[in-house]
Amino acid sequence: MIKKGRTYVKVKGLNQERTINNIVKKIKIYNYNRLEHNLCEFEVDFSKHKLLTKMLGQAGLEITAISHQGISSNFKKLFCSYGIIAAILFCSIFYCLQYAFILKINVFGVDKRVSKEIESFVNDSLNSWIKVKINTKQIEFNVKSNFEEVSSISVAIIGQSLIINVNEAVIPDEMKEGEAIVSQFDGLITDINLIQGTLAVDVGDIVQKGDILVYPYIIDAEGEQRIVTPKAEIFADVWFSGVENHYEHYFSTERTGKKYVKSEIYLGSILLYSNKNQLPFEEYQAEESIVCMTKNNILPLYRKKIVYYQTQTREVEESFSEVQDEIIKKARKKALIFLSENEIIKEENYTIREEDGFHQVEFVLTVNRNIGG
Repeated sequence: MIKKGRTYVKVKGLNQERTINNIVKKIKIYNYNRLEHNLCEFEVDFSKHKLLTKMLGQAGLEITAISHQGISSNFKKLFCSYGIIAAILFCSIFYCLQYAFILKINVFGVDKRVSKEIESFVNDSLNSWIKVKINTKQIEFNVKSNFEEVSSISVAIIGQSLIINVNEAVIPDEMKEGEAIVSQFDGLITDINLIQGTLAVDVGDIVQKGDILVYPYIIDAEGEQRIVTPKAEIFADVWFSGVENHYEHYFSTERTGKKYVKSEIYLGSILLYSNKNQLPFEEYQAEESIVCMTKNNILPLYRKKIVYYQTQTREVEESFSEVQDEIIKKARKKALIFLSENEIIKEENYTIREEDGFHQVEFVLTVNRNIGG
C-alpha cells in the first residue's frame, strides 16, 4: 500500500540516460524499468511531478503515460471534485441563516413621496429585523395613525421583504385644488363644450401641446374668483406625421442565416464553464441573454448565452423612382401608429424633399380629437 503520493510516468525518446542522470540529481526515482531502447518507466514523489514534467520537456522527451497514486494525489482529486459541492453547501447554510431576517421594505399603492415617508417611518419604528419578532398588526396601526393619506393598509412578510399595501384616502373633487386643463397635442380647435371652469381659447384658435385650454376657476355672481375642478370637451384637428428617408446609394448589412452559440455558466460573478471555441465569423451581430438556473434564489447560478449571427455587407444602388410608392407607404405607416383605435382620418397628404442622392417623404394625417383629456 502506497502511503506517500507517487506519480508514475512512461517516457519515450532517444538518449534517455543523460536526461535521467540529470533528473536523479534533483528528483528521487523509484522502480526504474527500461522497457525498450527508447522507452522506460519509473515513479517519482507526487510533489515533484511538475518539476519532472518540465525537465523532460526541456530535454525533448515525450511522456506517453502518467498517473498519480497515494494520499496527496487522492486529496487533490477530492478537493477538485468536491470543492464546488462544499461551496454550494456553505452558501446553502448561509442562505438558511440569513433567510430569518427582513432585508427590505416595499410600499405599494401610494405615490413615490408618500411611499418614501411610510418606508422611512416603518424602518425607524422597527425594533428588530428578525421575522418572528415583527408585529405586522402593530405596524398597520402605527402607519394608519400617522398618515392621513392612508384609508386602509395591510402588512405582510413575503420572503425577505416586508410588503406594505396601502389604499389612499379619496379626496372629494370639491376639496381638491384646481388644476388647469392643458392641451395634449398641437392642433386647430373646432368645437368646445365647457362644463366647468373658464375658457382660455376659442374655436378657430391654433394651440400647441402644453397650452392652457381651461382655467381652474369661475367668477361667481359677486365677481369673486372661486377655485373649481375644470371640465370640458375640446375638439381640434390634430396632425400626425411619419417620415421615411431614402438614399439612392448605400451599404446594407444582412444576416446570412448562419450562427454560432457561446454558453457560459456563472456562480455569482465566478465563471465555472465556457465553450471557448474560435469564433468562425469575421462579420457578425450578437445577441446576449442571461437565465437564472436556480429557483428560490438559493444559489446565484446563471447561464449566459451569446448568439453570434453571421452578416455580410453589400453595396446597394436603388433609384427613388423605383421604390417611391413603397417609401410613401412606410411613411404613412409610421404616422398611423399615433392614431387611437377606430379613429377617423379627415385628411391625408405627403411632401417629398429631394437633395443629391437623398429623398425624404413626410406623410401627414389629420384627425379630430378631444385634446383636453
